[in-house]
Amino acid sequence: MKKIIAVLLPLVFLSASCNFFSKAPSGGVVKTTNGGADWQFSNAMKETKTSLLASANVSRLAFDPENRETLYAATFTSGLFKSEDSAASWTRILSKISVYDMAVHPTDPKTLYAAGLYGGFGKVLKTQDGGKTWEEVYNEQGESDAVRAVAINSQNPNQVVAGTATGNVVLSSDGGLSWKLAFNFKDRVQRISWQNGSIYVLVKNKGLSRSADGGATFENLTSTLSKVVDFQSLDYNPDAVRGFNQFFVDIYTGNLIYLTTDQGLYKTQDSGKTWQSIALPVNKEAAIARAIAVARSSSNIVYTSVGSTVYKTVDGGATWQTQNISAPGSVNYIIIDPDLPQIAYSGIYLQQQ
Repeated sequence: MKKIIAVLLPLVFLSASCNFFSKAPSGGVVKTTNGGADWQFSNAMKETKTSLLASANVSRLAFDPENRETLYAATFTSGLFKSEDSAASWTRILSKISVYDMAVHPTDPKTLYAAGLYGGFGKVLKTQDGGKTWEEVYNEQGESDAVRAVAINSQNPNQVVAGTATGNVVLSSDGGLSWKLAFNFKDRVQRISWQNGSIYVLVKNKGLSRSADGGATFENLTSTLSKVVDFQSLDYNPDAVRGFNQFFVDIYTGNLIYLTTDQGLYKTQDSGKTWQSIALPVNKEAAIARAIAVARSSSNIVYTSVGSTVYKTVDGGATWQTQNISAPGSVNYIIIDPDLPQIAYSGIYLQQQ
């Protein structure tokens, strides 16, 4: 794996003015202003009448850390979008790349990273001017090995970590100028988070692992959940998790973690030593949970999703309210307004990726 020389590629990757015919809103972003009681599509484009976002598969939503009215929608199919008016209108700031994940610099919001697939190869792109121009800072050597996750260390923003479809986890200590291979999970990386100096990596089949030494070693936190057979007792576990989707880690202590899986929602309050299955008001056989979001103001306020239904609890999972979103797909990502938890945004996933 070699160092990638950054080259400005505004003409290749940035094409905010490009436009394609899109149908009536069916995907994209939906918003609630009343705590999830109802949701409205919020896909209007600032400069065009037809909405590219409405027909896009949303992979990630994120807030500007300094302005809650500015948010981003990364999509598998149509690049990266930005709104500066709480999703009332959007502008596309990156195109021609499938964006699987993105990250915003914690103290310099004009600096963003976008991870995905372009030209058959995994890429990480970086902008330092809010999306006007982009440079390629990482190129995965293996063909069709998408970079599926990227995260910035808030304690040291020069440290960036990315993960790929084949399980490579790569680290940069200089803002993307150079990279080194830290670990290979031999499993698809789903999401990465960097909390309190620790790196958390969620992979599709093996679950959640944590590194407290900058990626030198990783400890699996979910081996008990994915254990199919207990070889000491020879007991078969029919509820073993075979697919992990997303996770949330408490930013203050790291003790509270939520996981969405093919067996529903799980929660730990002791950093993964023990896990509790959180019952959702849905048949267990159909409980493939996907999105997960926890309010900054209270860890008891949690949103998750199964299919096109959003589930919300205000008591840490003891009881749930539900609201179906009329979209031909699944709710793939949810974020909650950091100041007003009654406002939340969901991203729709229209097809398999």
